[in-house]
Amino acid sequence: MSTKHPEASTPQAQNTTPVIKIRGAKQNNLKNLDLDIRTGELTVVTGLSGSGKSSLVFDTLYAEGQRRYVETFSPYARQFLDRMDRPHVDAIKGVPPAIAIDQTGVVRTSRSTVGTMTGANDLVKLLFAHNAHAFCPDCGEEVRHYTPQSIFESLEKEIAQLSEDTRVYLTFEVTAPTSLPIETVEAGLSAQGFSKILARRTTKKEIHLSVVLDRFKANRLVRERAIDAVEQGLEKGAGKIQVFLDNGDGKGEKLWHTYRQGFVCAHCDTTFREPMPSLFSFNSPLGACETCKGFGRVMSIDPNLVIPDPTLSLYQGAIRVASGGKTGQELQEDLMKGAYRMGVRVDVPYQDLTEEEKTWVWGGDKVWKAEPKHPSAGGRRWYGLDEFFGWLESHSYKMHIRVLLSRYRAYTPCPVCGGAHLKAEALNWRYGTAKSKAFVLANVKDASTVLFEPLHMKMSKEKYESLPGFHFYELTNLPVEVLHKFCLEMRPAADKEEAMVLDEVISRLSYLCDVGLGYLTLDRQSRTLSGGEVQRVNLTTALGTSLVNTLFVLDEPSIGLHPRDMDRVNSVMERLSRAGNTLVVVEHDPQVMLAADRLIDLGPNAGKYGGEIIFDGDTRSVLTANTETALYLSGKKRISRAHPKAVTKETLRLGIEGASEHNLKNIDVQIPLQRFVAVAGVSGAGKSTLIADVLVPAVDRQLKTGTSTPGAYKRLSGVLPTKLAFVDQSPIGRTTRGNPVSYVHAFDGIRYLFAETPEASVAKLSYKDFSFNSGEGRCPVCGGAGTEHVEMQFLSDVYLPCPACHGKRYRDSVLEVKITLRGKQYNIAEVLDLTVDEACELFSHVPNVMHGLRHLQSVGLGYLTLGQPLTTLSGGETQRLKLASHLADNFQGKATRAGTLFIFDEPTTGLHFKDIARLVNIFDSLVAMGHSVLVVEHNLDILNVADWVIELGPEGGEQGGYLMFEGTPDELVTQTTHTGRALHAWRETQEGRNTEAFFHFPDTNRALLPHPDEITVEGAREHNLQNLSVSIPHNEFTVITGPSGSGKSTLAFDIIFAEGQRRYLESLNAYARTMVQPPPLPDVDAVRGIPPSVAIEQRTSRGGLRSTVATMTEIYHFLRLIFGKLGTQYCPDCHVDSTSRTEDEIAQIVLDRWPKKKVELWLPLAHHRKGSFKTVFAHYQKLGLNEFLIDGVRENLLGKTNHSLVLRVEHDVSVCLGTMSTGNKEELKREITKALSMSEERAIFVCAANQDSNGVYLSTRSSCPSCQRSFAALDPKLFSYNSPVGTCPTCSGYGILTDAIKKAQKAEETLYNEEVSSSDDSNGMDNLCPTCHGQRLNEVALAVLWKKHNIAEFGAMTINEMLDFFSDLKLTPRETAIAGDAIKEIVSRLHFLQEVGLNYLTLDRSAPTLSGGEAQRIRLAAQLGSNLRGACYVLDEPTIGLHPRDNQMLLNVIETLTHKGNTLLVVEHDEDTIRRAGHIIDIGPGAGTLGGKLVAEGSLKEVMGNKNSITGKFLKNPLLHTGEPDHAYQKGVDSHLEVIAPKLRNLKIDDLEIPLGKLVVMTGVSGSGKSTLMHEILYKNLAPVSTLKKGQTLTWHHCQEINGWEKIRRVLHVDQTPIGKTPRSCPATYVGFYEAIRDLFAGLPESQARGYDARRFTFNLAGGRCEECGGQGFKVLAMNFLPDVKVECDVCHGSRFNPETLAVTWREHNIGDILRLSVNDAVDLFESHPSIARPLKLMQDVGLGYLKLGQPSPTLSGGEAQRLKLVTELAKVKDTPTRPTRLRTSLGTVYVLDEPTVGLHMNDVAKLIDVLKRLVANGNTVVVIEHNLDVMAEADWIIDLGPEAGSQGGQLCGEGTPKAISELPTHTGVALKIFLQEHRPKRSASKKKSSEV
Repeated sequence: MSTKHPEASTPQAQNTTPVIKIRGAKQNNLKNLDLDIRTGELTVVTGLSGSGKSSLVFDTLYAEGQRRYVETFSPYARQFLDRMDRPHVDAIKGVPPAIAIDQTGVVRTSRSTVGTMTGANDLVKLLFAHNAHAFCPDCGEEVRHYTPQSIFESLEKEIAQLSEDTRVYLTFEVTAPTSLPIETVEAGLSAQGFSKILARRTTKKEIHLSVVLDRFKANRLVRERAIDAVEQGLEKGAGKIQVFLDNGDGKGEKLWHTYRQGFVCAHCDTTFREPMPSLFSFNSPLGACETCKGFGRVMSIDPNLVIPDPTLSLYQGAIRVASGGKTGQELQEDLMKGAYRMGVRVDVPYQDLTEEEKTWVWGGDKVWKAEPKHPSAGGRRWYGLDEFFGWLESHSYKMHIRVLLSRYRAYTPCPVCGGAHLKAEALNWRYGTAKSKAFVLANVKDASTVLFEPLHMKMSKEKYESLPGFHFYELTNLPVEVLHKFCLEMRPAADKEEAMVLDEVISRLSYLCDVGLGYLTLDRQSRTLSGGEVQRVNLTTALGTSLVNTLFVLDEPSIGLHPRDMDRVNSVMERLSRAGNTLVVVEHDPQVMLAADRLIDLGPNAGKYGGEIIFDGDTRSVLTANTETALYLSGKKRISRAHPKAVTKETLRLGIEGASEHNLKNIDVQIPLQRFVAVAGVSGAGKSTLIADVLVPAVDRQLKTGTSTPGAYKRLSGVLPTKLAFVDQSPIGRTTRGNPVSYVHAFDGIRYLFAETPEASVAKLSYKDFSFNSGEGRCPVCGGAGTEHVEMQFLSDVYLPCPACHGKRYRDSVLEVKITLRGKQYNIAEVLDLTVDEACELFSHVPNVMHGLRHLQSVGLGYLTLGQPLTTLSGGETQRLKLASHLADNFQGKATRAGTLFIFDEPTTGLHFKDIARLVNIFDSLVAMGHSVLVVEHNLDILNVADWVIELGPEGGEQGGYLMFEGTPDELVTQTTHTGRALHAWRETQEGRNTEAFFHFPDTNRALLPHPDEITVEGAREHNLQNLSVSIPHNEFTVITGPSGSGKSTLAFDIIFAEGQRRYLESLNAYARTMVQPPPLPDVDAVRGIPPSVAIEQRTSRGGLRSTVATMTEIYHFLRLIFGKLGTQYCPDCHVDSTSRTEDEIAQIVLDRWPKKKVELWLPLAHHRKGSFKTVFAHYQKLGLNEFLIDGVRENLLGKTNHSLVLRVEHDVSVCLGTMSTGNKEELKREITKALSMSEERAIFVCAANQDSNGVYLSTRSSCPSCQRSFAALDPKLFSYNSPVGTCPTCSGYGILTDAIKKAQKAEETLYNEEVSSSDDSNGMDNLCPTCHGQRLNEVALAVLWKKHNIAEFGAMTINEMLDFFSDLKLTPRETAIAGDAIKEIVSRLHFLQEVGLNYLTLDRSAPTLSGGEAQRIRLAAQLGSNLRGACYVLDEPTIGLHPRDNQMLLNVIETLTHKGNTLLVVEHDEDTIRRAGHIIDIGPGAGTLGGKLVAEGSLKEVMGNKNSITGKFLKNPLLHTGEPDHAYQKGVDSHLEVIAPKLRNLKIDDLEIPLGKLVVMTGVSGSGKSTLMHEILYKNLAPVSTLKKGQTLTWHHCQEINGWEKIRRVLHVDQTPIGKTPRSCPATYVGFYEAIRDLFAGLPESQARGYDARRFTFNLAGGRCEECGGQGFKVLAMNFLPDVKVECDVCHGSRFNPETLAVTWREHNIGDILRLSVNDAVDLFESHPSIARPLKLMQDVGLGYLKLGQPSPTLSGGEAQRLKLVTELAKVKDTPTRPTRLRTSLGTVYVLDEPTVGLHMNDVAKLIDVLKRLVANGNTVVVIEHNLDVMAEADWIIDLGPEAGSQGGQLCGEGTPKAISELPTHTGVALKIFLQEHRPKRSASKKKSSEV
C-alpha cells in the first residue's frame, strides 16, 4: 500500500490537466508513495532535511524523465550524457523530458563561462560576424570591404584629383608558365577580346602579363562601364586589379594602385578574413589563441610562490626554492656571493628592495646597470631566477624536477593574447559606435577595467582609445547589467536582422539581471561561480532555451539569494511554467514555497522516520495546517535565542580597515567579538570577498595558522581571537567508506574500547584491526566496504551485501570481540548500526567518544546510524555533518580571552526551519561560552536573532562594496536598505499583521492561462528554404510533404529537430555539450513553442555483417551484461563448472564437504606437461615436503635424491602440503591462504586423508577442476562479436567464412555487407563457420551458461520465445538486484518489437538479411519505446520498405505517440500516411532553388483544395490505372526465366516463372522472402552470365536450376548501397559527365591562353585545386580537448579550386559554380551539349533534379544512390537517330531494382514509372521489389509472396497481372483491389493519367 500521512490533504485534480503519475515510489526512505503531479504548474516539495525530498524529486521523478529522453540518443552520445539510474518505483507515467537545475553540476572546465552556459556568447558572436567593423592593428584605420562598387567609388574619388588629360588603364594580371610560347598566350587572350598587354614581368617559372580591360581619360570616367570593367578584372585576375596611369609626360604607363576584393586596409594593403561566428569563439580552433588554446592563460612560474613571504630578507630565505636540498643550497650560495659582489642588500625584507635590486634577483648580472660594488669578489656570476627555472624546465624529463617545478608553477595570462582567449585577427573586429562606447564608459567606475588593448596592436594608445565600439573580449568583460544597457543603446539604430539578434541578447541578459546576477560578466569562468550562482545561471539558460512541455527540476534556487531577489527568481519560474513547462522545486525558503501553485510537505521526521507526504495542497491552505513547515510559515512557531547579548562600547572588537579587494570600496568594518554577528547584503555586494578573501586569510596570517595571501586591505585592528574556524561551502568527501562517526572523529575512541578487551588481547587484535578501511580485521572479500560492487556499465552499478561478511565489513574473528554497554554485549558491526541517539546513551561514560557524538546530536542528526555511508545523506544532512565536525575539532568548552572566532558561510543552506532553530541554539551556546560567531547569511530568521548585523551594498558588482549598515536587527528594520525592508516585512508577516507584504501567492486564475499549442517557425532560410514560416500543432500527427529536394527534411530535421535537441542539450554541462555536439544554430528568425525533440531518421544501410537484430535493438548489450555478471563459466573441454572462488568460499567448501575430518592439501605443480621435474622435486624436498602425487600414484620421496621423470612424456604432478583437521576453522583458513599463495595458478587440490582419488580442485581463479584449464574473469566483452576477446578466431565474429572475409582478416579490416555481396563468393552469406557453426563466439564464451543456456542460444530465440522465457523466469534476490534493470530493458524492447509485428524474427538474424521494412521497423522499435510525454518525434519516411498491410500497422503504432501527449512530425510521400495526418504542410513548388516555399498548409481537405499544391492535385486526382499491362505476358508461352525449387531461409516455392521483356514487380509483406529470392537466388546465380565464355555454363546455388537464362546478355543489380565513401565522389563524377565538362572548360580560349588542360579542372589533382583544403572545399581543424571541426575553406570558400582556375569562365560560370548547380539548373545551361545534357535529363526523369552536381556522395540517401546507378546505366545507352525518345540497349539486359521509389514524391514516381517502361520498351527486363501501389498497378506482371512473414512466409501467393492479383484474397490483393477501385480512370479517359497532374 502507498503511504500518506493522516494529516495530508490532496487537492482535487483537474481532469483537463495532464498529470505525471508516480506509483509505489520506494527510493531511499520513501514509503511507497503514490503521487500525481499536474503538468504546466510550479510545485514545491519541502520538509525536514533528510525527509526524502531529493529522493522523490531528483532520484525518482527527474531520473525517470531524464533517463527516458537520453535513451532516444545514439549509444555513442549516451555515454557522455550521464544517464540517470532507474529509480526504485513501481511505475511512472506521463513524464516529460526532464532537465535538472541543481547545485551539483558545478562546471570544472575553464572553457565554460557565463556566456557559454547561457548561450549569450553565441548570439554576441552573430553580432560580430554580421555587424562588426574591422580596424587595422597597425594604423588604426577602418578596414573597408572592397566590392566592385566600392572599388569604383574609391577610384572615382582618387581620379578626381588628377589632371583631365591623364589616361587611366584598368588591368588584370595573367600568369602563364614560361614553357608556354608567349604567342599562344597572346592568341588566347586575343580570342577573348583582350588585345593590349600593358606590362610584362618574368620570373624563373612564370610570366606575368598586365592585360588591359579598359581605359579612360580622367575627365571621362563612365560609371557603368568602369564598374563592369572592375567586375571583369576581379573575376579574371583572381580578385585583384591594377590601375596604371599615363600622364602624358612620355615616360609611359606606371602602376598607380592595386585593388583587392574583400576586407583590405587601404593604407597598409593588409587583407583580413571575412568574419564568421567561429572566429569569435575560444572553443573553436578557428578563433582560439593558438598559444593558450583559448584558455586565456598558460602555466608558468609564479613569483608569489617563489617568494611566498616578502617580509623575509634574501639572507633569511625569502626565496623558497633556495631553502632546501643540494640544488637549493647552491642557489642560495650563488645568490649571496652575487649580491655581495653587486652590492644588493640581503638584510632587508624583499618587499623593501628597490625595483632595480628585484630585477637583478630575477634577471641576474646581465640586467644590472650599476657598477659592481666588489668586482673582485669570488664566485661565478649570478644567473638570476629566470635562468635557473629555465634550466629546470630543460631537465623536466626527470620526475623529481617536474615535482619541484610543480610547486612554483601557476596560471598566468597568456603572453600572446594577454588573456583575451582569441586570435589577434578576432580582436581587430569591433561592434558598437562611438556614442554607445561613451555611454558604457559613463556607466562604469573605471574605464581601465573595461578597455583592453590587444598585445598585437601597433597604433598609439590615444588612437586605440578613440576607436568606436568594443572588441569581443571587451564586450564580454562588461558587467551583464552594463552590457544589457549597451545593447539597449544599440537597438534603435539596428536593422531588422541585427535587431532580431539584439533582442535575443537583451532577453538573455535581462534574465540574468532578473535573478540578481547583473554583476557577473559573460567571460566569468563557470568554475569560479558558487553553487547558487551556477543554479541561477542554469535557470536563466532554461528560460532562454524557450523549451515547452519540459519537466524542470530545481534544487533550492533561493540559495545565495537575498530576499530582495527572491521575487525575481519566482517570476522566472512562473514564466517557465506559463510557457507550458512543469516545474518541481525542492525548497525551504518561504517566499518560494508560497509562490508555488502547490506545496508538498514530506516528513514527519528525517531519515527512516520520514518519507511520507504529510501535506499536499495549495499554498494558501498550508498556513492553517499543523505540520512543522506550516507552523513556522504561519508564525505560530518562531526561531529565537535563549541568551542574546547586547553589543556595548566595552564589547571587544576585531577591526579590518581599508578593505578594497574586488568591488570593496576601501571600507572599515568593526566586528564585535563574543557575539553572534551576521553579514548581509544582496548577491555580489562583497560579503564573501570581505570575509573569505580578506578577513579569514588576514587573521590566519596574524595567528600564524595560515599562509594564504589575503585580499587588499590596510590593517587589522582591535582584538584578535585566540583561534579561527572557517566553515565554508566546500563539499565534504562523499564515499561509501565515509560515515558520521568517523567524520566527527569519534570512531577512534570506539576502536580503542574494543582493542582493550580481553578477547582482543587473546586474538592479538589491535585497534587497527577494528578499522574497515585498513588493517587485517576487515573482510578480505569486500575490503571493509560491506558491499559487493557490481559494475553494470551503461546501467546503474549494483551494491549487494558482501557474500562473505554479509554486510558487516569485518572478519568473523573481529566480530567475535564484544564490549558490554548498559548490560548488553555489542560487536563492532552492531555498534556501527546504532543511531547517534542510541550511541550517546550507551557511550555517555566515554568522553572521547561523546565529544564527537554530542555535536552530531546537537545539530539534529541523532537519527543517523553511526556507520551510514555519506553517499546516502541529503544536502542538508551533509551541511549539518560538516558543522558538527568543525565543532568537534574547534570547540573546547568555555573560552579564555577572546575565544574562538567561528565563521560560517551561509550555514542555513539546505536546512528546514526546524533545523535552523537547532543551528541557532548551537550558535547561542557558543556565544554564551565566550566564543564569537560570524555568519555570512541571507536567511531572515538568522538575521532576526543576531546580536549585530553588518550590511554591504547597496547593489551587486561595481555598485556594491559599500558599508550600508552596522547595528542591531531592531535598528536594521528602521532602515531603507534592501535587508532592512525585507526583515521588516518578515517580522510583519510573522506577527500576522501583513501577510501579503512578504508572501506573493500565486494567481488563483493561474491555471486558466493559455499554454502554447503549436510549434511556430518564422523566417526559415536554412539551405533552400525561402523565408519559410509554418505552424505545427502540438500533440497532433503532422506530415511534411512535397517534391523530392523541396526542403522537407531541412524544415523537419535541420530546424525543428535540431532546435528541440540543441535547446535541451544547452541545459547540460559543457563536457556533454562538447562531446555530443549539439546541432548548429539554423538560419531562422525564430522557433517558438518547441519541446525537446527525438529524431528517427531513415538509414538505408542495414548494418555490417556483425550487426544483428539483437545488436540493433541493444538487447544484446543487456544480455552481454547479464552473462558477464551472472554467467557460470564451464570448461569447453570437460563441460564442468569452472567458476572462480574466494579464499573464504574455498574454506567453506572444504568445511561443508568434510566436517570435522582430516583433509590433505595438495599443491598442483604440473598438468599434462612434459619434463623431468628433477629441480621441482628437489625444491620441495628442501622445504621438507616429500609426499608427491605423480601421474595418479602417491609416492614418498623421503631419502630419494635426484628423482626425475621421463623427459618427453606428459605428466601430472602435485605435492602434499600437509594434513589438518577441519574442526579448527580459523587454522584451516590460514593454511588454505598460505597454500594458495604458493601456487602460480592460485589453486589447490583437497581430499580426505589418504583418499586422493576423491578430492576437489579449487582455485581463486576461474579454472577447470578436471583439466585445470584457467579462464579469465567474466567480462561483457567476452560475448561481443566485435571484440577480439570473444570472437570466434576462425570467422572473426561474422559467423560465416568467405574469401572476402579471409582477405579482410589478413588486412585486419572490418567487412560490411556490401563488400560481401560484391565479392566473388556469391554464396558467402551462407557459408557457416566450421568452428563456431554460425554462433560467432569462441569456445570459452559459448561455454558460459546462464539459466542453462549460452548466449548464442538466447540469440537463436524468436521474439516470442524470448518473451516466454523471461515471463517464466525465476530469479534469486541477488540475481534480481544485478539483472533486474537489464531484464526490464530487454522485455520492454521485446514488447515493442512484437507490437510492430516482428515477433517472428530471431535475435541473431544478421542485419544484411533483413528486408528494408524489417530494418525500418526495428529502428522504430529501438527509438519509440521510451514512453515519453511532451516530446516532438520527427520521423523520416517511416513507411519506406513497408507493404501496405504493414504500413497501416506501423501508422497505428506511431500514432499512439500523439495519444500519449507527444507531437508527431513525419516527412513522408506515402499517400496513406498523408491522408492519415491531422495537419499537412506541403513545401515546394519544385526542388532545390525552386522549392523551399510553403505551398499549402492545413487539413487534407484544405491541401487538396489548394490549386498551387502539386501534392494536393495528386491527392485529389491521383494517377489513374486500369490494372491491365502494357506488355501482356502469356504464361508458359512468352520468354521467361524458370526458377526451379528455390530453397533458402523461409522460401517454400516449387517453381517460379519470371517473364522476360516485361516490367515485373515482386511484392509481399515485409519479411516474406522477396529480397532472398531476388538477390540471393536470382541475381547471384545469374550475375556471372555476362562473363561466361563459349561453352561455359552456370552453377546453381539454393535452387535446382534456372531455365531460360541463355536468352539474357547480362544482369544488372541497381541497389541502395552507397556510391562513394569520400566527399570527393559526387553525382557528376559518378555518372560520368564531369569529364565532358572538364574538356569543355579546357577548350576555352582563356584556358588555352593560360596553358590549362582538362587536368586543371579536377579537384583531385594538384595544379587547379585549392591546396589549402586539398580540393575538398572544407578544412578539418583539430583542437586540444575538443572534437575536430569542419569549416568551409577560407581560401576557396567551398569552391574547391584556386583563384587562377576559377578565373576561367563559361557562360558566366566558373568550374566551382558548375559544381554548385542543381541538376535542374544544369539541364538548361548545357542544353547545347548532348553528352552532358542527356545524363542530366535522365537524372531529372528519375526525380533527382534537386541534387547538386558536386554534392558529396556520402550525403546521398540509399534511394538517391540507387537512382543514380540507374541513370549511370541508362546514360550508356545511345538514342537512335530515328527514335530519339526511345531507348535502345543490348538485347536481353535484366535490371534488378530494390524499391526505387524510396524518397520519391508522387509526381516523381510517375516520372520513374515512365523511365522503367522505356527500358522495357527497348527489349529489357525490369524486375522490381516494390510496395508502391502506383508501380504495382502499372506492372506487366506481379509476383506476390507471403502469406505472412518469417516462417509463415516464403510461399508463392499469387502471380499475374495487377488486375488478376487484385482478385486474390492475399494482403497484396486486398490492398491492390481497393487501390484500383479508387484510381480507376473515367470511361472517356481509359488508360490516361489525370489531366491535372
